[in-house]
Amino acid sequence: MTATATEKVFELKYPFEYRGAKYEKMTARRPKVRDLRNFIKNVDKDSVVAMEKVLADLMEIDTLVIAEIDVEDFAPMKSWFEGFLKSMLGDSEES
Repeated sequence: MTATATEKVFELKYPFEYRGAKYEKMTARRPKVRDLRNFIKNVDKDSVVAMEKVLADLMEIDTLVIAEIDVEDFAPMKSWFEGFLKSMLGDSEES
């Protein structure tokens, strides 16, 4: 799949297999307001679970697959999503 302006492709340094499927790259769509709302709702309960859930939603895969991603591969995904949160908070602080 080729990346577009509405998605982000993450090439995995540590590809893995899970339930017979091989994962070498993960493609995420850009978050929508509903994704931000769900993340904020869940982050107070457990920030790691909330991040797993939102990334699973954005990649349209099961959270169990997200749980199998190597931490080194997970870090850029987490940073990418947090970039949306920072830009959202930055805009509201300037208003």
